[in-house]
Amino acid sequence: MATVNKCLRENGLSATPRHTLYGLRHSVEDRLLIAGVDERVRCDILGHSLNRQRYGDGGGLPMKLEALQRISL
Repeated sequence: MATVNKCLRENGLSATPRHTLYGLRHSVEDRLLIAGVDERVRCDILGHSLNRQRYGDGGGLPMKLEALQRISL
């Protein structure tokens, strides 16, 4: 994570020095939740664990793409 934060700072990609990858992940989670994206898909996109059995492929890449397109700026 430190490497990504350093890259963001060095390339002027952070709005302020306090903006980090960690904060970005929280922002994406919030936007996905507001957009009504299923918990399984949110966990898959963000790399979070899911506290239940995983069946199937969760919709695969097409479902993840559709979810991310719903929150694109």
